[in-house]
Amino acid sequence: MAFDQTYCMDTLIAATRPDADLGEFIFAFLDAYNFPKATVTQIRKGGQRNVASRKNEGHVAMKNWLYFMPVRAGESIHEALQVLADEEEPPRHKCRFLVVTDYQELTALDTRTDERLEVILGELATQYLFFAPMAGLERTKPFSEESADLKAAAKMGRLFDRLKEINEFQTPEQLHALNVFLTRLLFCYFAEDTGIFPKNAFTKVITEASGKNGEGLSDLLKQLFRVMDQAEGERPADLPAHIAQFPYVNGGLFRDNMPAPKMRGKARRMMIECGKLQWKAVNPDIFGSMFQAVVDEKSRDSLGQHYTSVPNIMKVIRPLFLDKLYADLHKSKGKRRQLEALLVRLARIWVFDPAMGSGNFLIIAYKELRRLEMATFRSLQAMSGSGQQEIFMSGIQLSQFYGIEIDDFAHEIAQLSLWLVEHQMNTLFVKEFGHAEPVLPLKDTANLVQGNSLRMDWQKVCPNDGSAEIYVCGNPPFIGHGSRENSQLDDMRLVLGQLIRTYKSLDYVACWFFLAAEYCRHGTANAAFVSTNSLCQGKQAGLLWPLLVDMGMKISFSYQTFPWRNSAKGNAGVHVVVIGLAAHNGPRVLFNRIDGAWHRKEVTNISPYLLEGGDTVVRERRDPLIQDALPMYFGNMPNDGGHLLLTAGDKEKLIAQEPAAEAWIKRLMGAKEFLQGHERWCLWLVNATKEEIDAMPVVRERVERVRETRLASKDAGARKLAERPHQFRDLNNPESFILVPSVTSERRKYAPVGIFEEDVIATNLTLIIPDAGLYDFAILSTQMHMDWLRLVGGRLESRYRYSATIVYNTFPWPNATEAQRNAIEKLGRAVILARAAHPDKTMAQLYDPDKMPDKLLEAHQALDRAVERLYRERPFRDTAERQEYLLARYESLIEAEKTAKAGSRKQPRKATSMES
Repeated sequence: MAFDQTYCMDTLIAATRPDADLGEFIFAFLDAYNFPKATVTQIRKGGQRNVASRKNEGHVAMKNWLYFMPVRAGESIHEALQVLADEEEPPRHKCRFLVVTDYQELTALDTRTDERLEVILGELATQYLFFAPMAGLERTKPFSEESADLKAAAKMGRLFDRLKEINEFQTPEQLHALNVFLTRLLFCYFAEDTGIFPKNAFTKVITEASGKNGEGLSDLLKQLFRVMDQAEGERPADLPAHIAQFPYVNGGLFRDNMPAPKMRGKARRMMIECGKLQWKAVNPDIFGSMFQAVVDEKSRDSLGQHYTSVPNIMKVIRPLFLDKLYADLHKSKGKRRQLEALLVRLARIWVFDPAMGSGNFLIIAYKELRRLEMATFRSLQAMSGSGQQEIFMSGIQLSQFYGIEIDDFAHEIAQLSLWLVEHQMNTLFVKEFGHAEPVLPLKDTANLVQGNSLRMDWQKVCPNDGSAEIYVCGNPPFIGHGSRENSQLDDMRLVLGQLIRTYKSLDYVACWFFLAAEYCRHGTANAAFVSTNSLCQGKQAGLLWPLLVDMGMKISFSYQTFPWRNSAKGNAGVHVVVIGLAAHNGPRVLFNRIDGAWHRKEVTNISPYLLEGGDTVVRERRDPLIQDALPMYFGNMPNDGGHLLLTAGDKEKLIAQEPAAEAWIKRLMGAKEFLQGHERWCLWLVNATKEEIDAMPVVRERVERVRETRLASKDAGARKLAERPHQFRDLNNPESFILVPSVTSERRKYAPVGIFEEDVIATNLTLIIPDAGLYDFAILSTQMHMDWLRLVGGRLESRYRYSATIVYNTFPWPNATEAQRNAIEKLGRAVILARAAHPDKTMAQLYDPDKMPDKLLEAHQALDRAVERLYRERPFRDTAERQEYLLARYESLIEAEKTAKAGSRKQPRKATSMES
């Protein structure tokens, strides 16, 4: 029987009313969750379906599902639940839910997800979904059961929520105090499970030295944290033993004397539960981002994707510095002086993340540099021979790592995460080399700064004065045009406003690229960031990269487009690139993916489009680059309030009412109509006289509504249009034209275009080329043109946005003789005929790469081969090679255009009469 949620709630409400028979509660509870009536009756009578050993005390146990235990008034239901959870009987019967009640309150544990419920009995119905798995309705698990990181973050998230319920956190100071408090808790849990503190010391003190309802806990924690800031000689002599056992920690973590939040029994129990997790299994690589989600409730449901993965971080830091360092290590093996010089170099490397979040990039960079250092020690050890034991000490310090972060809690967590990863690496060091520096006291990591990195002087945070080898890296926020807050627009204006008039067209991440270029152009620093691929496409490429190139910056390496966190909620459409920046000459490395694997290629130069090529960017043009190419325009914007537009039904109704209107109706063609086959019509009254319109009262009424709509507009241009209310805003209706949808799917191998005549009106959601013929249609229908669109076109989400100014007008058309043009026209006609063979299919269906008819694909491929031969005889290997060729041709055409213009300005001076 299906689970009836309304019946469940009603049954629980009835069973928990003040006047209800509490002895019947468990039977009503089982009934609410669809347990068969025969089973409930048998349990009521003491039958074998109840597998609890203490049936006479009211215990009820159902195999695989439930262990229910009532306690007397005054007994602690929370202690009783803990005792029950420690007993052998519930797991022996595989009881998923443990339930304890004193009939005033109820607490329960889901042993599969480790989630707890605490509720007043009379409010149990509001929490009915907690037990819904018993009725076959499984709850969504917010984390993997195997992941200590995610389980810890989820529990800390619930503690955070509880603290917010019972404390006021309104001012920035109060929020900062809460962030510091949570950071201190995290450290203490990690410390007691990894040998920094005595085993379980912190959780044991909370359990034994505070009241069950939280009495004294806030004062206890404040005292503990104060002691952790006091060295041995500074502590009071009469400290209780349970406080004195904690060592001096500091390094800044416990320096500020801040109040602890108010605590009650539930918060205390949550803290004790947190202490029972396997904190030594928490991975510092992702620790920071996991706990950033603690204070960001919106990201709780996608905790598993709430961090930059280690493989993606390695895409940045390996080509930025690790690969070069490992190459030096390989060359230095067997050469003591060079190995020792490498160790000195490692101690002089600084890593700087100016958008560090919770520190992922710094953490991985620290670990990798420590690993490289250990590999160097091994090489030295191998040279010493078995009879000589060298003593090695790490020279890499946390003070070599710099960061800026705007979010207060993320900044605190980044600092903590670096301490934890230092301990982790020291533990590995001890295992291999027998000793390491003591963990405590923590070293001060004052190089992590809280603030807005777009409004700070990076030189003051991490001085690039030649005294260190500096690498700037990170994953700054992307944030496109439609998602920015006013403060972020202010940031962009401050950074880019004086340099790029249309800076708002750029993604937010562009600010970090500019500031990194400013930072790196003088000194020894190199940089690399993860970025949206939009910065290397369309209009954005033309805005940003000329500025960076003029500053002397070169792309030192790049990873071409790949999906970023595409399984995370809300991130499905994000595609990114990795770009390295350097102000000096050196090897350039392109990484591209072939058959799912990344391949490395050294090139002489990387273009702003992340291809091998020059630094030229494609800029918007008002007219086509090729002189004999026909101009492209937008279709027609109605600006009519919809009163001149007709559905198929509207058309038939209008003709029935007003037969004379049929002569003025034309087919309307927008992107959706062209691609999806939707049918729309319009009244095209461009040449209609007032008398002709007045003779059609229904049409006249529609025209009058257009006038009223335009007059009511706030736009002066629209109000001006009220003077000609019978017409669209635009009046483009050529005898024939090519139609190009303004947006096309990124999945298509070819962007579909069409040829129409004057009986069709194109809308402003398309672009048109008036009087174009089969040759133009054929060229625009090729892989060459599609690859140009992929390279320079903009994006709408993940779809390609076609533009006259940046795509069509810049396209480097091939040269063709008359005979070649005729041959291409013939192949273009074959494409049209192959489409016509499928009148039942829409254009979207015909060009779906999974459903494209074989004959249509063959026609396109034949056209592709012929058009490619217009460019060169040898076939192109792939999209990248076509794009590289087209970019090179674009560059040569631009240079030729500049030369021609310069020549026209240098006309010979006319001779004067005297000279004559």
